[in-house]
Amino acid sequence: MLSKEKWQEIYNLLAETTPLPVDCGQLCNERCCAEWESGVGMYLWPGEDQVLTETEEYLAWEKHWVGQYELPPSSTGYHHFVTCSGSCRRHLRPFECRAFPLFGYLNPQGQLELRVNLYGVGICPLVQLGDINELDPRFVRASRQVWERLATDPDCRKVMEWHSREFDAMDGPWKRLFTPPD
Repeated sequence: MLSKEKWQEIYNLLAETTPLPVDCGQLCNERCCAEWESGVGMYLWPGEDQVLTETEEYLAWEKHWVGQYELPPSSTGYHHFVTCSGSCRRHLRPFECRAFPLFGYLNPQGQLELRVNLYGVGICPLVQLGDINELDPRFVRASRQVWERLATDPDCRKVMEWHSREFDAMDGPWKRLFTPPD
């Protein structure tokens, strides 16, 4: 599990860069920062709870136990799940918010690729566009550095592998839009 210091480094790498050089929230009316469906939220990454504490009033916290939910493996047996009021302190936003709309995909050979986060297909025009090359290159570079760091931690790598295999199992013709050509 990554230490609090390592998580702070990751947060700092993505602190000053965003997917577009302008406010991408203007494209979708900040839909990713709102509860567009009741109870929608995100899982924190292993160790991330050391940086975001349960005292943050804009987050509601739950523990979801592996086995109770379909979740990736966890060395603690649970994952922290947070829902947001939509008005966070930007410097304390969770990792998934900082990294969105990208995620670190581990191909079947275990190599890291950056992909758009398919969980955002219903809310994000950038995900719907499906082209990482249209994002700010500074954001893409910082994201690659972050995902490379996460891939070196055994607990985070397990989560990345789990999400990658979930992506592989998704079906439908729309998936071709989000899969780089061979």
